Amino acid sequence: MRMGLTGTLATLFLFCAVSSASAQDPELALLTKQLESGNLDEKTQSAQLLGEIGPAAAGSIPLLIKSLEIDDPALRYELIESLGRINSNPKETVPAITKLLADPFPLLRHSAIGALRKFGSSAQSSVPQLKQLLSDKELLISVSAAHAIAEIEAGKAENAGLLVPRLVTGLKSDRSDVSAEAIQGLVSIGAPSVPSLQQLVGGPSSSASINACDALAGIGPGAATAVDRLIAAAKSSDMKLRWHAISAIGDIGPAAKAAVPTLIASLSDPEAQVRFNADQALLQLGKVSVPSLIESLKNEKLQRIVLPVITGIGPNAKDAVPALAGLLQSNDVDTKREAIIAIAAIGSEAKSTVPELIKTLENKQFQFRSAAAYALGKIGAKEAIPNLKGLLDIQEDATLALASVWALLQLDPANVEYQTIAVPRLAKALDSGRPEIRREAAATLGRIGEGAKSAVPGLQKRLGDEVPLVRREALIALAEIGPDSQAAAEDIIKILNEGDSTLRPIAGFALGRIGAPAAAAVPSLQKMLKGRNPYEKSVAAWALVHIAPNPQTIETAIPLLVAALHGAENPKARAEVAKTLGEIGSGSALVKEGLTVALKDPEESVRKAADQALAKLK
Repeated sequence: MRMGLTGTLATLFLFCAVSSASAQDPELALLTKQLESGNLDEKTQSAQLLGEIGPAAAGSIPLLIKSLEIDDPALRYELIESLGRINSNPKETVPAITKLLADPFPLLRHSAIGALRKFGSSAQSSVPQLKQLLSDKELLISVSAAHAIAEIEAGKAENAGLLVPRLVTGLKSDRSDVSAEAIQGLVSIGAPSVPSLQQLVGGPSSSASINACDALAGIGPGAATAVDRLIAAAKSSDMKLRWHAISAIGDIGPAAKAAVPTLIASLSDPEAQVRFNADQALLQLGKVSVPSLIESLKNEKLQRIVLPVITGIGPNAKDAVPALAGLLQSNDVDTKREAIIAIAAIGSEAKSTVPELIKTLENKQFQFRSAAAYALGKIGAKEAIPNLKGLLDIQEDATLALASVWALLQLDPANVEYQTIAVPRLAKALDSGRPEIRREAAATLGRIGEGAKSAVPGLQKRLGDEVPLVRREALIALAEIGPDSQAAAEDIIKILNEGDSTLRPIAGFALGRIGAPAAAAVPSLQKMLKGRNPYEKSVAAWALVHIAPNPQTIETAIPLLVAALHGAENPKARAEVAKTLGEIGSGSALVKEGLTVALKDPEESVRKAADQALAKLK
């Protein structure tokens, strides 16, 4: 019997279950035994694999530390790396690694420095030895030591005078490993390093100038005093310096408002990377860019360059609405279309443009009427419903008919009539040659949910789409359709087994929504449940409870779901977990305790869900 455990995909994705490996974990036991009694190659491999397991391998720390006594550099390197990755028990681990700072092999000294850095403030006892390495003859060692001190003693302003000169020296190095350590160290120091960095921007060394830009980018808003130097660098004849400087301006954000005119000019740069970075920087600056963007709209040559930026800023560009409304009268078809798309991105704040958009929608001479339909839907212009309905059966422009039904669904999403009309059209649009139409069609079918079951074959086909975003939206849509997606279960299981890390949890959710007919997925989900990724484990537990809600599955799932009940940041996720625990029907002490704690949750929806769940368990 299928249990009523549905929830939104977005909610499920915010589960944050916590997991740890048991001391009885067979893999850990095997690796520990191999490290203790295997040959040198086996010991080295075991050390590496224990590090890949991470914190769950904390029980192996004493043996890893003891193994540091073995006089083999390759093994000791893997042991140090693993201790850093496991990153547990600093009282034992930090002193053991600190001893390796005096190792005669530079590679091991560097590895020890990196491992200590990962412990942050817990490695404070290693700072005196790290300071001794600031004068190491190996530049990589001295710069890495400065980087480590900066992170271990984060926020200690008096360190800047000691560390910045060493890090700046590393910044000037032609070695990428050295400059990378220097950049990260300077970013850790933050604002106190900005004066030294801005002196390098635009200097005689191109590589040092570019590295300084990258460090300023990492510091972000704290590097606002360097904006003038970055503006000058953004106008350099050195293309690479231009795009690194522009990237830094974007990361500084609104505090770099003075750079907006330069960024707008860079949208016309001959180099594509510079144009792209300028576009992204303007988006990062956001609202502060809008006045200059509005001014640029007065220049016909800049209009089509600037309009996509306004589109990207979206609702925060609402001050641009009057200027955009004026462009609806443009004789340039492409400019008018881009203006409509920008209005759509602004949304409800652009309601003043609705009358003109309706006129555009009715203008049979305008070839992009579909853009007007899209904008009316995004704005929420219910007064346009009669106009949109009149275009549903238009034969000469299939894109317009599709856009009109899409807009109607935005304006009245629960309208069964619109859904009935929309589904076959959207299913047909899944075969469009334009990926953005395929993606939007799949996403809209997902919002329709169970009513879009006739589109399952088309969505199943899109699981193999060449465009990742189309595949993702198709998978989400199949999940939202639920049990009627069972014909696609085999292909979804393939994604669960072979898909990338971003699609596997969605596939797990989709299979759970299909329920018992997806029983073939149980072995794969059980394998995911035994993995070490807490996020995937939560999804697998949720899905198995839906597909095979037997006592063993429920017993395994409960700890993960209780952890998610307290670990999820989103209150909707916590409420969904509470509901799920109530539906499972287990009155275990762990469940009751978890739900009782949830009765004190700051969100009313979570408290209500927990109360209802407890009532079911009585």
